[in-house]
Amino acid sequence: MANYYKELIEKIKEHISRQEYEKASELIEEELKLPYVPSDTYDKLIEFRDEIRGYITKEPVIGFMSESQVEDSLAAGGEKAFQAVSFLRKANIREYLDIIQDYMLKEDADRMVVAILFDLCHRQGINTELQYCDNGIWKRQRPAEADDVTDNDVFRETAGLLASRFENSNPSFLELCRQVLVQHAYLKYPEPLDKNAEILTDQIVRYVFEAIQDTEGWQRYLSEYGIDEKAIGQLSL
Repeated sequence: MANYYKELIEKIKEHISRQEYEKASELIEEELKLPYVPSDTYDKLIEFRDEIRGYITKEPVIGFMSESQVEDSLAAGGEKAFQAVSFLRKANIREYLDIIQDYMLKEDADRMVVAILFDLCHRQGINTELQYCDNGIWKRQRPAEADDVTDNDVFRETAGLLASRFENSNPSFLELCRQVLVQHAYLKYPEPLDKNAEILTDQIVRYVFEAIQDTEGWQRYLSEYGIDEKAIGQLSL
């Protein structure tokens, strides 16, 4: 799928160079609707979106965000929050640590944003203890002491099972499953995944089949692997 993202970026660049901003925007928005987009691709898509808006409105694209802008963007949620996250990926996170902790303490903090912020702190080796809420339970942890999001036996085993079942027969479906797996891992982070890998694999497959409304594909999967549908449960995202 690396080629897919490379080709997507090239198509968007081509549309922008031809001033076909509407076509570029359609590709961007369609991709951003997916359950998960790789972080480097997500950052690039947001950059393209801002660039296009700059061309259309003739307003300069903001390349730097002050502390107050980061704080306001995180508080606004949605697209604004992820724009702040995109900026923080390239910033010295220590300069914004108080703002990040304040956001994590908010009752309405987006759990995905919290996880990504914690991951950014982990990547920059932040050894300051941060407090965050995980499904109603308040926890404390030092980002520097956390593992990477994907550095987990359950994650690796689940990724391996998904690959063995779909890599040859349906690589596009496999990529969607991988995106859901990463999204699920982030929603648990910094806690590691703790489900049985077989069950998690089946839950992810079920989630994707239901998302694309492929009932027949899901029934074939159940039959092929002898799975009891009632014993699986639903994946919560």
